[in-house]
Parts: sequence; C-alpha cells; structure tokens
Amino acid sequence: MGFQFDDYVVEYMADFLGRRKLFDDIKCLLMTVSSHKGQVSSEALSICIRFLGRQGRIKEALSLFEERETVFRCKPDNLVYNNMLYVLCKRQSSWEMIQLALTIFHKIEAPDTYSCSNMIVGLCRLGRLETALEIFGQMDKIGVYPTRSALNILIGELCSMSAKEGSVEKVRVKNTRRPYTILVPNIGGNSSAIQPAVAVFWAILNSGSLPSTFIVVKLMSELCCLGNTEEAVAVLRVAEERKLTCVEEGYSIVIKALCDHCQVEEASNLFGRMLARGLKPKLVVYSSIISMLCKLGNLKDAMGVFEIMNKNRCLPDNLTYTTLIHAHGEGKNWKLAYELLMEMLGLGWIPQFQTYNLVDNLLREHDQAELCLKLERKLENQRLQKLCKGDELDAAYEKAKSMIEKGIPLSAYARDTFEHVFQKCGKLKIAQQLLEKTQSSGA
Repeated sequence: MGFQFDDYVVEYMADFLGRRKLFDDIKCLLMTVSSHKGQVSSEALSICIRFLGRQGRIKEALSLFEERETVFRCKPDNLVYNNMLYVLCKRQSSWEMIQLALTIFHKIEAPDTYSCSNMIVGLCRLGRLETALEIFGQMDKIGVYPTRSALNILIGELCSMSAKEGSVEKVRVKNTRRPYTILVPNIGGNSSAIQPAVAVFWAILNSGSLPSTFIVVKLMSELCCLGNTEEAVAVLRVAEERKLTCVEEGYSIVIKALCDHCQVEEASNLFGRMLARGLKPKLVVYSSIISMLCKLGNLKDAMGVFEIMNKNRCLPDNLTYTTLIHAHGEGKNWKLAYELLMEMLGLGWIPQFQTYNLVDNLLREHDQAELCLKLERKLENQRLQKLCKGDELDAAYEKAKSMIEKGIPLSAYARDTFEHVFQKCGKLKIAQQLLEKTQSSGA
C-alpha cells in the first residue's frame, strides 16, 4: 500500500511495547520499519535499548546497538550513545561492561552532560576514581558539567576513599627477630586524599550547581576529621550563601572541629554568627565550646556559654556538667562546683566517682560538713531512684536498706518511687516493712 509510519508514531509504539515488556514485538516493529522505510529513528532505537537495559537484557541491548547502522540504518547520535552507556554503567556495573562503555564513550564526537555522567557513575561504582576524575577534567575543559547524581557519587566516593586511607596506616616493626607489619590508627589522616573532592566541589560551584546536602555535610565532616578546618569553613560559607538546609548541621560539625583544635577565635566567631542568625546550636556545640574554654582556663566565658545554653533551653548533659565541675574544682571554687553538682543530680544525672570525690574533698577542705551530708543524701536518693526506674528490685532493696542503716533519709519522691515499683511487681508488703524501719528508727 506504500503506507509509512511517521517517526513519532513508531516511537510511541516502541514505548508502548517496552512498557509492557513485549521485546520480541519491539524488534519486529523495528525490522518492519527498517525494511519499509529504510531506516529507524535514533529516538526509537534509544527507547528499545533503554527498556531492554532496565530488564537486565544487556546482550540484546548491545545487539541492537551494534546493528544500528548495518540493519536499522540509524546514524547514532548522543541519544543512542547515552542510553547505551546508561545500560552498561548504571544497570550493569562490571569491569568488562565498563571497559566496553569506555570504548563506546571514546567514539562520541561531542560528549554531553549525560554521556559523561553515565561514565562517572559507572567508574565510581567500581572504584576507578582516577579515570572518573579524568573524565570530569575533560568536561570542565569543554564547559560541560555532570548531573547532580553523578556529582554526588563522585564527591561521596572520594570522601569515602579519603576516610579509608586516613583511618589506618601500616607500620613495619623491625626491632624483632622476625619483622612484621601492623595496622595502627592514623590520627592525623591523609590530607592529600581529600583534595580531589574539594577541587570537584569548587569547579562545579562555578556552574551554579551543588551536590546534595548529604554530600556537602560528608565533605565538611571529612575535612574536619583531617584537620583542614579552613577549607571546611569555606564550604560552610557556600552552604550558607546558597541557603542549604544543612547549614545548622554544618555549623555543629565545623565548630566542634575548631574546638577540638583549640581555635578559640574562629570557633567564637562562628558561634556568635550562629546565634546572630537565629539558629539554635545543638548540645554538641555548647559542650565543645565549654570544654575548650575550660581546658584553656577561661571559666568566665565558659559559664557565659553555659548561661546562654540554659537561656536557649538546651538541656546540658552529663559531660557538660562534669567538665564545668572539674574546671571549678581545679580552681578551688567549691561553691560553684557544689551548685553545679547538685543541679546535675537534680536533673537525674549520676556523677562519676572522681567528680563526686573532687567536690566532697573541696567541701571538707572548706569546713562545709553540712553540705557534704546534703550532697551524699542527694546522691544516694538519686541512685535509688535510678535502680527503681530500671526495675532492679534486688539492688534497689539493698540500696534502700543500706541508706536506712547509714541513717540517710529517703526523700519523698524516692520513697514513692520505691513503693510504686515494688507494688507493680506485687511486693509492696516487702517495701513497706523496710520503710517502717525508717519510721521506727526516726521515732
């Protein structure tokens, strides 16, 4: 009849059959179109290759690609190449397939964003980061930039490689009869391993694109682990300018790193900027700054940060209180050390033995026997409550018995908690018998 389908009709039919996984019918369609019309459009061929790849039928997709000119008389363009690279790099990542993909990639006259991005993803998945960086370098020269997913994978894998290289280091032990090699933690890390990731980040920044917030956080974290806080602050500035959602988390990571390295001025500036912008610092930020200031003996500023912490309703943890107590204890400031420890007990935190012992000795040195007894009562009641809340009945009974024998009165709350937990387990009478001893001894 001489009737011929238009290209867009053939493409619609190829897509229709591909979605229904009728691949034999697709090939018949392409053969029919080729025999009647003389050629198949690159769009129709790309659709078939993509659907075959999604189903894992890699050999059939390759067969179509290889027959593109001989059988289907289709002059391949970037669309055909990109779909074939997508199948080889994203759907079937193996070294054999990547080698084949590289061969196809080098045949493309003008690689575009998607062909380069497909190659970067495939190479990163197999750990061929050097080759992936070479392709990224070529893209940068011709003014083409990768997709965001390819950028995320490239920077993410570079950060992971840096973390692995910096985590351990081989050390040869020679001063023995039989030398041997051991793995030891690498505290300083290898700062050169992260440089390619940083270079990619700054290169892509000029295009107006950025990796995902997860990758930005990962990059800042790795830079901080390696001690490159200056670069981490620069990345944080970019995240702040672009109004990324990871800004608050980025502040926490960078400030903690600055505090760990005792960079007081930089940490203070970032902390002040964070408060000025209305951001709410997390517990780790306050704890890091307080710990740094206490190490440097700047207790006045440390208490100032502690007051800001309470004002912003950020509940201190055990570590924060312990740091402040020990700092004041070393400065022989028994009053503040005692107040902080009592406040700590009031919030339900149990201090370490060294912390309690430090404050107790300070109070005794300053003839504060009454406060020593008050502190002991508070601590013992807190320990009893903790045992009751953990349903440790035997231990709670022994603790209460010990307190009674020592003449330490149970607080009203501790007594109620003790009775409640024993009542819940059907042992209320045992608890009441023990508590009656307190009343009889008091009488």
